[in-house]
Amino acid sequence: MSIFASILRSVYKLSGAKKAFALPEDALRKEIEKQNRHRGVFTPTDRKAYYETIAVNGFPCLIVREHPKPSERAILYFFGGGMVIGPDKGDLPVMRKLCRETGCDVWFPFYPLCMEHCITETYAMVYECYRKMIALYGGGNVSTCGFSSGGALALGIAAHNNAQPKPLPHPRHIVAVSPGEVPWNDAEKARMRVLNERDVSIDYAFMVTVEKFMRHGCENVPDYMLSGSRGDFTGVGDIHFFYSADEVLYGALPDFEEACKRANVPCTVSARPKMVHCYCMLPIFKEAKEDFAKIVDILKK
Repeated sequence: MSIFASILRSVYKLSGAKKAFALPEDALRKEIEKQNRHRGVFTPTDRKAYYETIAVNGFPCLIVREHPKPSERAILYFFGGGMVIGPDKGDLPVMRKLCRETGCDVWFPFYPLCMEHCITETYAMVYECYRKMIALYGGGNVSTCGFSSGGALALGIAAHNNAQPKPLPHPRHIVAVSPGEVPWNDAEKARMRVLNERDVSIDYAFMVTVEKFMRHGCENVPDYMLSGSRGDFTGVGDIHFFYSADEVLYGALPDFEEACKRANVPCTVSARPKMVHCYCMLPIFKEAKEDFAKIVDILKK
């Protein structure tokens, strides 16, 4: 493990950030609201790329391009935050890097958060983004990518598409970095609990508590929107998973692998020990740079 990666892991431990994810529901809600005061929709003002913001189902979607005209291919890119915490401008350098190094436009939906909306509304918005992208770039030219809860949405697009009466063409590639999901079977719960002792970022308790936020009072929510490994990925080109081997969410991998097997979809897995949650989306140290480069190689094919 590189020195920077070791320091980053130590910083997470000392910060006590994990403790927030284990708070009781009311205290957790207050903590989320506090964090969201400094997050949310942003409009880039730099000239490092070409930017456009469009409205989709009443919510903004930022489009990042290297050139004024649309590219031939695009990435639908999702931020993380447990479906409840919004993005910040720290996501922007990663979007520009993806855009520049893959040759793809990057679409970044500011999707509805489950503090105020049901997860079904989140899916309605991001799927409409996907529909617009297919219309613009054509079938087979759109990939999805995301980290944490964004990884769940990157996978969920395919499952949601298969649930439609008239599905759209499927994503060319799916890259899911530490995709979140509500644990739904005893084996998955047991694996996550064991990993909880080694995870310095996320607490297992949050993966259970978040279901109530995601439902937002709605009972009729499809299983795949809460637990992505219960979805149908049939028709996807390929799926790629990136994890820390010492994080709670790594416990869901066997269920995702089984879902890929059911759908006859090829998948690859990269899991590094002792990394922090979603480390490869911070490509400023050795391990993160190496795995981000793998993501770029996948998405530019």
